[in-house]
Amino acid sequence: MSPLWALLVRTVEPIEQQQGGHMLSQRSFVRKTGMLLDFLYPNGTLKFIRQSSGWGIDKQGGRFARNGGDRIGYRQYTSASKDTGAVMKEHIIGAKNLENDETWSTEEDGDMQLLFGKFGLTRSSDFEEAWRQYSLLELEAEQGPLRKPLMRYLSSSERLSDAERTVELFALLEDAQRTPAAYRYAIRAYLKLRNLADAMSLYATGCEKLEIPAGSEELLAYLMKNSSWSRAFSIWKQYQHSKARSRGYLTHNIFELLDKDPTLASQAIGLGEYVNNRIGNAVPENPEDFTELISFASRVAQRALLSTHTFSPSRFTNLLTILQEWNLATPQLYEDAIQMLTKLKETLLAVKCYRKARQGYEVNFTRQTLHTLLRIFCEHHSIAGMQTVLDDFFRIYSRPTRLAYRMCMSEFAAQGDAQTVHALFDQLKSSTPESIIYVNEFAPVLHVHAKRGETQKVVSLFRELTDVYRLEPNIVCWNILISAYGKIQDTDRAYECFESLVSDEKLRPDDYTFGTLMGICANRGDVDRVIGLYKFAEELKVQRSAAMIDCLVISHIRDGDVRKAETICEEALKMKLKGTRTRMWNYLLATYAMQRDLATVNRLLQRMSEVGVDYDQYTYSALMQALCMVKQPDRAYAILKDVMKQAGIKVNQFHYAVVMGGYIANGEVHKVLNVANRMTERNMKSSASTKLFSLQAQIKENERLLENGTKQEMLNRALEMFQEVIVSMDPQDISDTARKGAGRAPLDIAYSTMFYRYIIFVFGQCSEFATVDELYENFRNTLPAYRQLSAPLEILYPLMEAKLVERDHDAIQKYWDLSLAKAKELGKPVAVYGKMPEDHLVEKSASKILPARQLDLARHLTIYLQSLNIQMRSECMTTTVDGLLEEGFALDNHNWNTYIEFLARRQNYQLAFELCETHLMDGWTGWARIRWGLPERNRLPIELRAARKRPRHLRPKYLTILHLARGYLDIQSMAAESPASELKLDHLERTCPRVVKAITTMQRVDDYMERTVLRSY
Repeated sequence: MSPLWALLVRTVEPIEQQQGGHMLSQRSFVRKTGMLLDFLYPNGTLKFIRQSSGWGIDKQGGRFARNGGDRIGYRQYTSASKDTGAVMKEHIIGAKNLENDETWSTEEDGDMQLLFGKFGLTRSSDFEEAWRQYSLLELEAEQGPLRKPLMRYLSSSERLSDAERTVELFALLEDAQRTPAAYRYAIRAYLKLRNLADAMSLYATGCEKLEIPAGSEELLAYLMKNSSWSRAFSIWKQYQHSKARSRGYLTHNIFELLDKDPTLASQAIGLGEYVNNRIGNAVPENPEDFTELISFASRVAQRALLSTHTFSPSRFTNLLTILQEWNLATPQLYEDAIQMLTKLKETLLAVKCYRKARQGYEVNFTRQTLHTLLRIFCEHHSIAGMQTVLDDFFRIYSRPTRLAYRMCMSEFAAQGDAQTVHALFDQLKSSTPESIIYVNEFAPVLHVHAKRGETQKVVSLFRELTDVYRLEPNIVCWNILISAYGKIQDTDRAYECFESLVSDEKLRPDDYTFGTLMGICANRGDVDRVIGLYKFAEELKVQRSAAMIDCLVISHIRDGDVRKAETICEEALKMKLKGTRTRMWNYLLATYAMQRDLATVNRLLQRMSEVGVDYDQYTYSALMQALCMVKQPDRAYAILKDVMKQAGIKVNQFHYAVVMGGYIANGEVHKVLNVANRMTERNMKSSASTKLFSLQAQIKENERLLENGTKQEMLNRALEMFQEVIVSMDPQDISDTARKGAGRAPLDIAYSTMFYRYIIFVFGQCSEFATVDELYENFRNTLPAYRQLSAPLEILYPLMEAKLVERDHDAIQKYWDLSLAKAKELGKPVAVYGKMPEDHLVEKSASKILPARQLDLARHLTIYLQSLNIQMRSECMTTTVDGLLEEGFALDNHNWNTYIEFLARRQNYQLAFELCETHLMDGWTGWARIRWGLPERNRLPIELRAARKRPRHLRPKYLTILHLARGYLDIQSMAAESPASELKLDHLERTCPRVVKAITTMQRVDDYMERTVLRSY
């Protein structure tokens, strides 16, 4: 077969040539551009072509090319056809698709359009067609003007044959045509052919003739990629000499290609290691001057350091370390690096870079950079970092900007640090002429006191804003005022503010206004009011926020409808919301955690990952709470110590409080003290919750250690520790919204309530009744004047317990009446307060007491029933329970069992049996001893066992059945002699069959309770 024949049957080059050289390795006769017309040729032709190495299809170069045979004009024929009508319309577009080269003039760009037009090219990768068309030109006058544009056209090809053609074209150029761009493409072609020697020689020739380092960018990128550091350095030196000779007129960029290399950072690190080795291996007798070498390496390292497309945290750190070792990490470099890192959202690395910069230099950062860093520190609640940035503001600019003051005040306000907020506000006033203050700068001062529950101070400052500063409160200030009323559970005044906003012509409620008010109603458990506010926001066309959906979720949870809450979370995934969706999912996690439902907690965590809802610090606290609820606080502690650190989540006081509460519930008080010591070692400030658990653990530990001492010694030490905590009381400790041990007490009295409640309980159980009364009076004195008329429910319960031990039934009656009045006040729906703006959208509920508040009196009722039982006032017990149910309250499982037990004790058997049958027997699962005797394994499902822990899951207790059994046996024994007793027995068996069956199937175990209750039976 002749070489010409071989050329005629070559396939068309594939379109994939446009996408890089990696597609060239895929050799195939059938390409996307067409299929070979093999049926036109003799049998065996294709096999022969494949075996001919010199004529192989897609052979890049080869003997035929080296002999010049590839210059013979030919066309690659395929069965693919193309409409040629659009060729002339497309050639201009194809010319524009070529790479832009600053070294090409406008005239040379015109030559490219001439090339596309003359050859009919429509794309930038039809290399074979371009060469074929060029080869068909016979006259030098025709070929000459097209050689340079053809070199540019072929320069984007990765094929060796095109590189050889480029070299050939350069050789045919006249001296006047050998421009810097021509040298560059010829050098690029030599490098593709791996002919470094000729490339270097041509580069030297170009430098000599043109006095321009033409092609230096090609050589530098090639040598750096192949780790030829010394030659790369020589290219750099030649470039520098050319630049010096040009006296600043040289605009050539030697790093043009190197900057685009995705492996630039790795190359820069390798170059740095090479330089360090050269310096380390230098002979002291013959010292070398490494100044130029270090200058070159540092330029490369700096470009790699500030390159975004090659960024890697580890490589960034290595490059910065190299520059620091050479003392070339300049202030400007740090400035540029920090700006780049913040754009890449590498905030942690930006902070490290900032701290390194401050260690070595007095860097004069720009205000923009300091603002960016300050925002990072505020987001991470880093007080030390915020102080550092403020110090830099004072050092560089003599004072912080107004924006910096505002950011710092907002963050300290969120932390409840009133002292620092006021100090910063005073600085801001003194730093401005005539003490000019804007409304948004005054807002943090309001916010910090609202955060601490100091509502009276908020109201005073709100008035001061108008009276002193002559400023009109904006929507932010109104929202803070509403929030302040909400934190102390003053719904009346919160709604007054809301009504003022709704009727105001200048201000309109925003999403934060509705989110705050919905949160107030959600905390009360008024789900209908929350839904009404949500609809009202839609009616006013207020943008929906995640906080508003959060309130819908938590209100349904407190209403007992967790499934509905989960449905809302799923629907929120499809909504366009302002803010993060994490909190609503955390509410679900915490709810199932409190229900000991680990399986559902795990399912929700997986679901959050699937839908892209990020975990935050409270996601982990919910998981820790779930483990503590199933008596695995050690695993929760492991999450705190290990898992959260690995996940990059900062541990806060609430996480420690969860673990400490788990250990308290487990009776492992010594571990609580270990956790408290860990907080101290890490300089973490204690919160009110951690202080409470530490106090409980210390008192219990002292009780164990002082077993041989007197009770008075233990109580004196407990009182001493309690007084230390009260003296150190700071509203900032309770300002965080996530806290344990505070119950539902309003924020302004939550701190004192949680500690006095516990210490009153301790002294009440130890029969120190005088001290209990004294402590209660001290507590009342700590309350604001308007709260001293009634105590919170959390305090009244331990008082009733203490009085029960004392047998002071009059005091118990007094505290019960106070509790009942307080519970009614807290449990009534918002609708009873009067007409509200959203009333037309609220469904009227039949409940007199909100479902979330129906069990508020559960513990108090148990104490009160015990008191009535001791006084043998059975009728009063019945009246009390019926009255509570009529008012809308509910009894929990313990209440019903206690009430029925007391009725049975007072021989009111018929009512006791009927109540047990009606309310408790639906949850009866039979006797465990009978299940144990069955042939098959019949353990209760874990879900049912977990449900038994819930207060609303009603079932009869063993002691209740024993007392009913005692009554049943009494009636049965009297039935033989008394017709009335016989009728009563028949009535019980007919109306209460499940209770009777439970009694008759009960196996005798002769335990202490059975012997005590049944006695002679």
